[in-house]
Amino acid sequence: MKIVTMVLAAALLAAHTLPAQPSRTDSLSQLIAGTSDPNEKARLLLLRSKSYAATETDKPMADARQALAAYQQSKKEEGQVDAYLQVSVLYSRQSKYRLALEIDSTARELAGRLSYTRGMAMALSQMGRNQQQLGDLKAAEENCLHALQLFREAGLESETADVHSRLGVIYRRLSEIKKSLYHYDEGIAVAKKFHSDAILGVLYMNKANSLNEAARYDEAIEMHLQSIRIKEKLRDERGLMQSYNNIALVYMRTGQPDASIGYFRQANELARRFNNKTGLGYNYVNLATLYINRHHKDSVPYFYEQALAAFNETGEQPGLGLVYHNYGNFLLEENKLEQSEQMLRRALDIRRQTKAGYDIASTMNVLGSLMTHQGRMKESESLLLESLAMLKDENSRRRQDAYKYLSEYYKAAGDYEEAYNYQAGYISMRDTLATESEVTNMLRAQAQYEVEKRDAQLLLQKKDNELQAALVSRKNQQLLFLLIALVLALLLSSVYFINYRNKKQHAAALELKNSQIETLIRELHHRVKNNLQVVSGLLSLQSGRLEDDKARQAMEEGRARVDAMAMIHQKLYMDKDLAAVDIRDYLDNLSLSLASSFGYDRQHIQTTVAMPKQSLDIDTAIPIGLIVNELVTNAFKHAFRDTLDPRVNVSLERTNDGHMLLTIADNGRGVSVPADPSRSFGMKLVHTLVEQLNGTLQLQQDNGTAYRIQIRA
Repeated sequence: MKIVTMVLAAALLAAHTLPAQPSRTDSLSQLIAGTSDPNEKARLLLLRSKSYAATETDKPMADARQALAAYQQSKKEEGQVDAYLQVSVLYSRQSKYRLALEIDSTARELAGRLSYTRGMAMALSQMGRNQQQLGDLKAAEENCLHALQLFREAGLESETADVHSRLGVIYRRLSEIKKSLYHYDEGIAVAKKFHSDAILGVLYMNKANSLNEAARYDEAIEMHLQSIRIKEKLRDERGLMQSYNNIALVYMRTGQPDASIGYFRQANELARRFNNKTGLGYNYVNLATLYINRHHKDSVPYFYEQALAAFNETGEQPGLGLVYHNYGNFLLEENKLEQSEQMLRRALDIRRQTKAGYDIASTMNVLGSLMTHQGRMKESESLLLESLAMLKDENSRRRQDAYKYLSEYYKAAGDYEEAYNYQAGYISMRDTLATESEVTNMLRAQAQYEVEKRDAQLLLQKKDNELQAALVSRKNQQLLFLLIALVLALLLSSVYFINYRNKKQHAAALELKNSQIETLIRELHHRVKNNLQVVSGLLSLQSGRLEDDKARQAMEEGRARVDAMAMIHQKLYMDKDLAAVDIRDYLDNLSLSLASSFGYDRQHIQTTVAMPKQSLDIDTAIPIGLIVNELVTNAFKHAFRDTLDPRVNVSLERTNDGHMLLTIADNGRGVSVPADPSRSFGMKLVHTLVEQLNGTLQLQQDNGTAYRIQIRA
């Protein structure tokens, strides 16, 4: 049973302003210091408040409040509305949505009394954003639609893109995906028309979230990547925090945890830097799901408790509903039925208040399954049928889950005909949605086609170049004989000139041929790397379907070995030297990748390369990489169960006698080595690779385990 994870609510902290440039802030500061007019000073203070980087909160808030005080003193009420709206934006950025909503209401009332259309529309739009965050979706919808109408009536088309984005989020939460996508497309058209890159990045991300809900995963990934490109260009780190979290969820939902974990870590780092409670809350939920999928369940309750604390602080009901739902689902899988029911009922109460249809149906599915396990058949059937009715027009995993749980219910109730019917529906949905293997096969076939096409083009070009060279050579010979016959007096000068030209042409042809060979070799390394990654992906997909832990572990170990070899080929086609690998960079990346896969970071692993020449040929680098992969993996898997500060050191150095010494050492509890190394496939592989390198292996156990491998040059 998979935990349903809601995507991070889009546009939740939006001021949608570009990151500040220091020169812009400094220029405004000079203008503020040079003006004596209170209203002009207040206007400049508001501009400076909006110019600070997203990481700043105190300075922009001080400017906004000072501007508000100046406008109040001069009794310029339109300026007061603008200042109130900026203060609200800054409170929203700090996840203080209730306080922001109160300030927006004040701004709306004042703008209405003044007939200040733009101010009233902005206030309504921001109220909708804050109400959506707090779970009052219907009120949010009403205010955003009113704001959209006012902007259109006032001819402020450029302002509508942001409102369309917020309406798209609201309709996704209300389970109206078609309306959601409509508003995103409308907003994207406006943002492109007015070249509003910042809001365009937000719209792409939010549209991707709705596509993810509709199980259109390939389109969702494409939208997320477009959003990330824009935000990276704008250096919008707050926006990137949201995008990294959301794209990671798509990869996790499609069974690609390795792709998701990197994005989750980047999102978590940014959320901590901004002290963004909303971002941290959703990130903790996602990390809990990731740890469940990786079978590291000890940390899961901690992540859920941290998420609950974050959402209780911000008062976000959708976030609380998500945590209680996922926590209850986890407890159900752990067979803690009473605690699970308490969590799920809290989730259902919250989600019914927010009227988020998909979320309500999702919780009903899990609660109905729990009741089936408890034998509460009438309650279970009622909940599951109600959930299916809510999902009748949806093509997603929630509807698939409803079929699955109803099949389990009717099987438990003894109605095997109905159980069969719903099981058939579940299988049909599963086959429709689970297209990962098809996508992988298509990618593999496309990659093979591209390699064959490129090889054919290079071969044809090579033959054409050889033919051209032959024609040029024949023509030169004819000219030579003609010149000898006609101008005997100029024989020496003509021979010199022709020889010079021939050498130049041959040099150019040789340079062209060398360039083509280099391109071909790089392309081959690139394709080998791609094919190894396809194999790695297939092994990852297959391991997710295996129920036997030993088989799954063996599959994951095989995938790690494939990844180690793929990294070699990646470096070969990226580096200038096509025949050698920068062993320092390779070992550093390989070690860090292995540590991350077991939940450790850079401080737990250190690589040292002390060699006059850092490059090694591929025949030496690949066995060394595989040996490091095996021994570092063994350390992280077996050595640190009782170690408070786990450390692994990987070093490669050149000894005085000209040989190499590879050392992999940890500070764990030590290992017991079997008398027969063949009993362990990993150690058998290590011994085989050591022999291949014409080396010797020594094991030392003193405050940990150290493998020392002497490699003869």
